[in-house]
Amino acid sequence: MSTVNRTDEDGYVVRWFEERDLSGFLSLDRVVFGRRRSERWFRWKYVDNPYVDHVPVFVVEKDGEIVGARPFLAFRMRAGSETVLALQPADTMVHPAHRRRGLFTRMTKHAIDHYAGGDPKFFFNFPNQRSRPGYLKLGWQIVGDRKTYYRIQNPSVFFRDARPGKRVRSQLLDFTSPIARRLHGLNRSWMRAQTNTSQHSSGTQTTYSITHYSGVETPVLTELYRATPPDAVHALRDETYYQWRFSSPAWKRETYVAEDNRGDTVAAIVVRTRTTSGGVSVTQLADVVPLMERESRRRAIVRLLDRIVGEYAESDLLSVPKGDLPDDLLREFGFVSDAVPPLSWVSDFDCRLVALPLNCEHWSVGGKRLSQRSNWHVSFGERDTA
Repeated sequence: MSTVNRTDEDGYVVRWFEERDLSGFLSLDRVVFGRRRSERWFRWKYVDNPYVDHVPVFVVEKDGEIVGARPFLAFRMRAGSETVLALQPADTMVHPAHRRRGLFTRMTKHAIDHYAGGDPKFFFNFPNQRSRPGYLKLGWQIVGDRKTYYRIQNPSVFFRDARPGKRVRSQLLDFTSPIARRLHGLNRSWMRAQTNTSQHSSGTQTTYSITHYSGVETPVLTELYRATPPDAVHALRDETYYQWRFSSPAWKRETYVAEDNRGDTVAAIVVRTRTTSGGVSVTQLADVVPLMERESRRRAIVRLLDRIVGEYAESDLLSVPKGDLPDDLLREFGFVSDAVPPLSWVSDFDCRLVALPLNCEHWSVGGKRLSQRSNWHVSFGERDTA
């Protein structure tokens, strides 16, 4: 890996991350994101990534201080019958005192110049409305939406400090006090509706048994994935993927597996939990296999959801990406999309899936156009949520 540095006239140096930069990187992360990430977290995410032989992080240095960082997550992405390397920009940081000096653009151009002509076929990520214009200027294109379903089980955590006229920001959603109170009332209705649905589903679906495992049950998950992999662009779910992707020290993980009365494994869900710096307990349905929809999978998912919702009743928030599970089923269990009211009323956070081809012709991988949203299957596994 090249270690050539680029020093600009204003004294900023854009270069590859070096081991000596770790404390500066973590300090910058605390300043920019208001969180405390550990060395263990950094090594899991960027040093121990199994898909590249280097640490895919660029930094900006000024007078011996790390003032910017442009890390990348590496994935083996499957599309049709082709498997390729792709990179996802993640944890992009510029120190507040050094913003509006083009550092985001400098780091990103440095990365594009380096990786063009190399192994990665494309970049993909999920910028919000504030950072997205910078990507579009550099050649990224909007592929489509990135929606999430939420089951808000304790709305009070999002507006407990609310005062009239004051906007309350959480790491998940932005709420104003009047709408939050309405959300609280709607949530009670959802909870009653879900309880009735859950009882009905549990009473009629008696052919599936649920087994709960601590941690990530890699053999079961990979077997379910391999049985019916989709043609859509998605992260290849093999043993390497599950052993690395779901080992972040920021989360606690469980696996729920559904078997039919013949003893055949039909579906499984990886559930992970953490508490945010704001004290909100978050539970994600982080991975659902098989990825392809079928009737037996749907029936098993009903039982899995019934079990998971019941066991995580104390969690403030449950979430699952749109596309992992049928929309109608999620609504029956009290999940609401952030694309529709009431959640769309109270959040101004707008993320989109974007992509930039590097070393693939005509925006196509495995016969799938990267610019077409229907060609993608994106779950929490493909999203930088750790």
